[in-house]
Amino acid sequence: MKRKRIRSSGSTGVETRLRLRRPYKIDVGISRRRRKRVCPVFAILMACAVDGIFLIGLATAGSRDSAPPSPNQPWAPPDLPAHQADLQSRHLEVPNSSVVDPHKLYQLPDLIDIAQRLNPETKIAWTRAKQALAGIGLKEVTYYPILSAAAAAGYTRLFAPLPSLNINRAALVRAIETGGSAQSAISLQDDGVLHLDVLAQTTLSVQWLLFDFGERAASIRSAREELLVANLAFNATHQKLVFEVSRNFYAYNTQRDAVRVAQSALESSNTVNEAVEARYDNGLATQPEVLQARQQLAQSRFDLQKALGGQTDSRVDLLVSIGLSPSIKIQIADNFAGSVPSNVEAPLNQLVEHALVQRPDMVAAFANIRSKEAKISQIKASYYPKISALGSVGYGQERLSLGGLGTFDQGAPTFGAGLAVELPIFDGLLRHHELTAAESELDEAKSQLQQSSDRTVREVWQAYTDLHTAINSERAAEALVKASQEAYDALLSSYKQGFSTYTELVTSETRLTSARNALFQSRSAIHTAATALALALGDLAQPRAGKPTTRIRE
Repeated sequence: MKRKRIRSSGSTGVETRLRLRRPYKIDVGISRRRRKRVCPVFAILMACAVDGIFLIGLATAGSRDSAPPSPNQPWAPPDLPAHQADLQSRHLEVPNSSVVDPHKLYQLPDLIDIAQRLNPETKIAWTRAKQALAGIGLKEVTYYPILSAAAAAGYTRLFAPLPSLNINRAALVRAIETGGSAQSAISLQDDGVLHLDVLAQTTLSVQWLLFDFGERAASIRSAREELLVANLAFNATHQKLVFEVSRNFYAYNTQRDAVRVAQSALESSNTVNEAVEARYDNGLATQPEVLQARQQLAQSRFDLQKALGGQTDSRVDLLVSIGLSPSIKIQIADNFAGSVPSNVEAPLNQLVEHALVQRPDMVAAFANIRSKEAKISQIKASYYPKISALGSVGYGQERLSLGGLGTFDQGAPTFGAGLAVELPIFDGLLRHHELTAAESELDEAKSQLQQSSDRTVREVWQAYTDLHTAINSERAAEALVKASQEAYDALLSSYKQGFSTYTELVTSETRLTSARNALFQSRSAIHTAATALALALGDLAQPRAGKPTTRIRE
């Protein structure tokens, strides 16, 4: 017959030759010297395997081009367009505007309530707390027995020697005739084989860990402490969110006041400009004074536009911190109603002691220490044996072959029970290294507690000082505004009568504007510092009712 060659599509240089010499015989080989006779299916599989290996090599070689080819220019990954298209098709959730009533005037507590419902940070902290709760469930299931069912069908053969009985009839007849022993006529020969074929088996088994020297209990204690840490992180997220919204609310109202001050300064500049123009028309003012007045008027207009831009930016910051779109229409109150505590009743040392046991980060740091201690107990308990109860019931179908004696098929139930003791003897120092790492984590947790304590003391002192500074600044700013207003009014009247210079009038106007801004900023600083103090004390957005350390200003 003619020879036929089949070459693989790859470039590996391996050639597979199939020679059909006679029906159902195929010669497969790498060279002509060594050939093996196998079935046609095996030859085809060999060719497919070579092609498959070649294609896999091409695929893995292409994956090496998934990194930037050079560091000197940006690079677009090959899968970037697909990810961007997928991201666009997901339609990311836009902040819901239905929670806002455009006809309602929202006070600070109302804005905080919306933020706690919409801001994604609270949702992230909430899901982490739920994950920690599920972690406890994963540890508690170890106290329950494990029940499993299994069924299998197939063929399993067990071999065992089966002796055969050999009887010498002539020797047996002679023994009977002579009255001798027949033992010499009977012999056992080990030439038989017993076959036990298992055809099907169903089993219901149970395993129950009874005693482990407290390893599971320590694991659950550690998980519960981690849950407490997650819950405290959830509360801390709410506190930080309340502080962020409050601070942005005060900053927005401060920018509103800055716009009012800029508008008032523009009116004053316009008044001064008119006064200078009138004196110039009467020959009492010079042209440089007129030009300076116009310059001051233009500067006031510029300051107003800058203040309006700052107001828009602060509004965007406030709405984004709440979780709302900057384009949403909402009316925001321009007062400090519902502000956090601002009048401190307790001394500073008492405030520090209160913060050290009240702040979520302090309690979380302590809970983290207890979690690490429980983890160490868990690792130490793993050095001891574990005692488990085992049991199983089932049903099996077997076939017994006794050589020439025949074959027997039979189904029968199976059952078993017992106790198991497991004691790891050598694990390559795995538990030793785990214990060393856990002890190091405990030392780290203790250092973190000390770090949190130092940070708490620093933040309480700083917020307390900032609050008193802001209160004193407000009093001084009120007196400064009053004095600046009186000085400006007097100089304006004096300038119109020709007793004061333009420079004195402009200087007084600038100082009045600065004093007004200082007054509004100091008022906002009071509420910002009071909110920061409540955050430093851990009293902000507390879930439980209690007597606050500071009192809300009426």
